Amino acid sequence: MLFSWRQKAILLSLLCSACALTKSEALAQDSAPLKTTPFSRVNNSAPPRVVQGSAFTSGFSLDYFLQLVENNYPKLQSAFTEKRIASAKRLEKAGAFDPVLSSVNEYLRVQDTFTPGKAKDAVHNESRIDLLTRSGIKVFTGMRLNPNDTKTPFVPSGSAGEYYAGLTVPILRGRVVNEKVAAEDQAKLGEPLAEQLFGATRLEVLLKAAAVYWDWVGAKARIDIAQNLLKIAETRVDQIKERVAKGDLPALDISESEQETQRRRAALLKSEREFQKASFQLSVFLWDSNGSPSMIPGINEVPPLTPEPRKLSEVERIDGRKVAIAQRPELKRIAIEREQAKVELRLAENMKLPAMDAYVLQGADTGQNGIGPVVRAGMSVNFPLRQRTARGQAEAARLKIQKLNFDESVEKLRIQAEVDDAVSAMNTSCDRWNATLTEVKKAQQVEEGERQRFSAGDGNLFLVNLRERATAEAKMRLAEVHIDYLQAQAAFRAVTCSL
Repeated sequence: MLFSWRQKAILLSLLCSACALTKSEALAQDSAPLKTTPFSRVNNSAPPRVVQGSAFTSGFSLDYFLQLVENNYPKLQSAFTEKRIASAKRLEKAGAFDPVLSSVNEYLRVQDTFTPGKAKDAVHNESRIDLLTRSGIKVFTGMRLNPNDTKTPFVPSGSAGEYYAGLTVPILRGRVVNEKVAAEDQAKLGEPLAEQLFGATRLEVLLKAAAVYWDWVGAKARIDIAQNLLKIAETRVDQIKERVAKGDLPALDISESEQETQRRRAALLKSEREFQKASFQLSVFLWDSNGSPSMIPGINEVPPLTPEPRKLSEVERIDGRKVAIAQRPELKRIAIEREQAKVELRLAENMKLPAMDAYVLQGADTGQNGIGPVVRAGMSVNFPLRQRTARGQAEAARLKIQKLNFDESVEKLRIQAEVDDAVSAMNTSCDRWNATLTEVKKAQQVEEGERQRFSAGDGNLFLVNLRERATAEAKMRLAEVHIDYLQAQAAFRAVTCSL
C-alpha cells in the first residue's frame, strides 16, 4: 500500500508542474513588443458582446477599460466641457465685430427759441448701422428725418430725410492691432489651450486608472496562487488521514496538515479581501454613458498578467524622449500661452501711440427744402501726456514671455526625466522578473523533490509545507514584479502620449 501512496504523490506533483508549465507557455505567447505610437482605440459602435447577467464577456482588457474611462469618466467629461467653454468664449469675442443697429424716434414738445413762453412741436427720427472691422476701420450708414417746418433743437433735414454713409479710420493707435482684435485672438488661442489642458488631464486620469487596473489584475493573480496552495493542502489532509489509518504516519501529522490548511485558507481570505479593495478602487473609474456608476467586472472577467516583461533598448528610450517632447500637452500649453503673451505685447506697444482717427461722411439731404449733397470730414486726436499704463502692460508681457521660456526649459528636462525613469522602471522590473522567475522554477524543483522524499518516507510533512509555501511566496513576488512592470509600461505610454 505504501507503493500506491507514492504513485498518488508523484502524480500530484506532476500535475502541479504541468499546470505551471502551461501558465508559463501562455505568458510567453501573450508577450508582444512595446509600441511608442498611439494605441488604437476600441470603436464605440462595436463594444464587446454582452451575455445576459454579465457586462463583460471576452475579458476586460486594459485598452477596453481605458476606453470606458475616456468616454464616461465624469472628470474627463468636465475637462471636455472646458473645451466647449473656450469655443463659446471665442464666439463671444467675435461678437465685437457684429453690425449694430441703433435708432431713435421721438416726439418732443419744447420751448420755442424765438418766442419765449411759446411751445413748439418737434419730431426727431434717426437710424444708423455701425460695423467695426478687424482692421480698426468703422463703417457706418444711416438716415435722419427732422422736418424743418418748425423750429426744432435738432439740425433740420429735408422733408424726405437725409441719407448718408461714411467711415472712421484709425491712423496710429488701434490700426490692425486693437483691444477687440486682441481679445478675439486671445480667445482663439484659448481653444487649443483648452485642448492641451484637456490632454494633460486625460493622461493623468488614464495613468491613474491603468495603475488601479493592474493592481486589480494582480490581486486576482494572488488569489489564484493562494487557491492553488489551499487545494494542495486540502487534498493532502485526506491522504494523510489514509496513511495514518494504515499506520504509515503518526497521528500528529493530521493536526499539522489541518493547521496548514487553515493557515492557507486565512491567506486566501486575505487575498480575496485585497481583490475586493482593488475592485472598489476600480469602480471609481467605471461609469456608463448615462453618467451613472457602472457595474464592476466579475472575477471571471479578470484577464491574466500580460504581456511578459521585455527590456527597452536605448533606441526606444531616445525615440520615447523625442515623441514626448513633440507631443506632451504641457509643452504645447506653454507655447500657446507664449503666443497669448505676444498678443498682449503687440497690443501694449500699439497703445503707446496717440489716437488719431480720420473720419468722412457723405450723404444727401432729400425732399422739400433739402440741400442735396452733404459732407462731413475731419480728424480727432487723443494724446496722453504720459504712457505709464501702456509701458507697464508691455513690460509685464515681456516678463511673462521670459517666464514661459524658463518654464519650457524646466518642463523639457522634467519630461525627459520622466521618460528615462519609466524606461528604467521597466528594465529593472524586467530584470527582477527574470530573476524571480528563476527563483520560482528552483523553488518548484525543491518542492517537488521534497514531496517525493516525503512520499518515500525519507522526509516530513513540515518540510513539504515549508517548500510549498516558499514556492507560493516566490510566485507572489513574481506577480508583484509583473505588476510593477505593467504599471511602469503604462507610465511609459503616458509620458510618451501613447496611452
